[in-house]
Formats: sequence, structure tokens, C-alpha cells
Amino acid sequence: MKLSDNAIIPTKGLRFAAGHDIYALTDGLVPAKGQTMVETGIAIGLPEGTYGRLAARSGMASKMGIAVGGGVIDTDYTGEVKVILRNHGQADCVFKAGDRIAQLIVEKVANADAMEVDDLGITERGKMGFGSSHVNPKRFITAKEETTKICFLHTDRSKNEFFSAADIGYHPRLMKENRNVIKPSCQCSPDANNERFISGQN
Repeated sequence: MKLSDNAIIPTKGLRFAAGHDIYALTDGLVPAKGQTMVETGIAIGLPEGTYGRLAARSGMASKMGIAVGGGVIDTDYTGEVKVILRNHGQADCVFKAGDRIAQLIVEKVANADAMEVDDLGITERGKMGFGSSHVNPKRFITAKEETTKICFLHTDRSKNEFFSAADIGYHPRLMKENRNVIKPSCQCSPDANNERFISGQN
């Protein structure tokens, strides 16, 4: 809602833009290496389960070194939205009433209470802090043992037969087959019943 007749309601520059542009209510200046709190003349209401994040506009950030400080608007705050502009550049930044000075992004938030615990558990990173995520990267290889399976494939899939390597020399069905065919090279040989014999890895 407008708190001043001169205020401008937030707008989106493009349909799929993430943020709504926020406009300055009055003329102002952000001194070099300094900061200024800018009035907007608006108050907003946010959906439950969200918060508003005030972010810098890419043009002002790249050309003039303007960043946004603070920037968290709680869903239950109904007062005027004010923007803290910080100037990291070497020259003063002048803005006029009605200029776009920041953008408002509405984000989801988990409303959970903090609780004290005795143990945080063990993680790969542990207490390693700044700059530690690229140090000694670890690559894990998982090996899985595969057992050899022997298959007799029929035209009728419901009659397919499957055996393991442990069945060789014991199961009557396998003892009838030519031992030279049972190799882990996935060779195939027709049998008398118009079947296919395959020996290989699962």
C-alpha cells in the first residue's frame, strides 16, 4: 500500500523477472564508500511462509558499485519499506525520486524453532571453514560384485531358465550342455530345442 501520494508500487520489468523493482520516494545521494537509507513510501503484505528479500539491481551494482544492506522483510512487518544502499565505488551516486533503487524478491522460508543439541553428528566437512570445500576433493568408488548367471532363453519368456555359476556340474540341465559353451564371454549356441544359450555377467 502507498504511504505517500508520490510513492510508486513495485513493478516487474519483465514477465519472468524474479524481483519487483523498488522505487525511491525522494531525491538522494549515496556517498562514495558510504551508505544511505532510502525511503520508498510503501508498505507490503507478504504471504504466510515467505519473507521479502531486498536485493541490489544488477545495473547499479556493476556500473556504480551499489549494494543493498540489511534486506530481510519479515512477513509480519507492515511498516514502511526502507532500503539501505551501500556505495563501494569511488564516486558519489545520485538518484532521483522515482528511480529504481533495488528489487524485492519474495522467497519461501522454513518457520522452525532453534533447539540445543549435544551432538551434531559426523559429516565429511566437519569443522573445516572458509575455502575448505575445494581442498583435497574426495572421490568415492563403489564396487559391486556381480555373480555369473547362465540363461536359457526360450521364445516363450515364461519358460526362460536362469542358473548361477555354482550350478555348473551339479544341475542336470547344465550337465547336458557342452562344457565349452559355458564361458563368461557371452557366447550363444543353439540347442536341439530351438533355444538360445547365453553365459555371461548379470
